[in-house]
Amino acid sequence: MKYKTLEHTADVGIKVFGKTIKELFKNSAFALFDFLIDVKVKAIKKKKIKLSAQNLEDLLVGWLNELIFLFFTYQFVPIKYLISIRQNKLEAEIYGQNLKNVKVNTEIKAATYHNLKIKKNKEGFEANIIFDV
Repeated sequence: MKYKTLEHTADVGIKVFGKTIKELFKNSAFALFDFLIDVKVKAIKKKKIKLSAQNLEDLLVGWLNELIFLFFTYQFVPIKYLISIRQNKLEAEIYGQNLKNVKVNTEIKAATYHNLKIKKNKEGFEANIIFDV
């Protein structure tokens, strides 16, 4: 399971899972776009992302907000993620395509820090993420 929906009064909440931190970041991106749109995407265009942060929670929020920015600014929808994370620095090549006039299911403004904590457990990692809608 990549993620599950959490009950939240006004926003969208998810619990994301990953065997590794990289998988947690990939699954969080998958969950984001699973909420945003219902469109099949091809990996025909590449974009690079470089981020650094004070800790993994900051890096996760920065990652998701960068993806939200790319979607709402350039209509770029990623489908494949090659991610490297070292010492609170992320480098990623994301593959997808620009889509015009995509119907948005849920207008997500940003990933938030509300109750955000990356936890290690026996299966790997998990994080609760609340999106501002």
